[in-house]
Amino acid sequence: LAALIETTVLPEIPIAGATADLVLTVAIVATLMFGAEDGIIAAFAGGLMVDLLIPGRPLGAATVSLLLVIGVAALVARLLGSNRRWAAVMLTILLTGLYHIVLSLVLVLTEGAPLDIQPATVLVAAFMNGIVAFLLAPVFGAIEHRFGSVDRTEW
Repeated sequence: LAALIETTVLPEIPIAGATADLVLTVAIVATLMFGAEDGIIAAFAGGLMVDLLIPGRPLGAATVSLLLVIGVAALVARLLGSNRRWAAVMLTILLTGLYHIVLSLVLVLTEGAPLDIQPATVLVAAFMNGIVAFLLAPVFGAIEHRFGSVDRTEW
């Protein structure tokens, strides 16, 4: 759903030339709230869908970029304590720049696209992603609280 919205609706309403990266944000928040496995699955499936929905995009460009960035998020998640909601927001803002750099490099290497990284656009996208992460983190926390594993004493 995030990939579909990211590739169809959001390009129609850019803010200062930037749009939110919903798949990236969902994958980072899932990594911090649910664990690395769920974040990697979200990044792989979402990246594959983004690649399939954008015409002319090499298959795997967004997927590889997302997986590399989620690897960094998983490393940071291992260092964090129990309060991960604010960390998800901050990490989303910080890793948006890395994602745009990695995706641009992958597109340069795979399809010969020009290296086009505009810092102002990346900064606007980072703050939009931070707002989305701020809204998603409590929802994912409630899902984890309701359906997450319960630690029980072995009898």
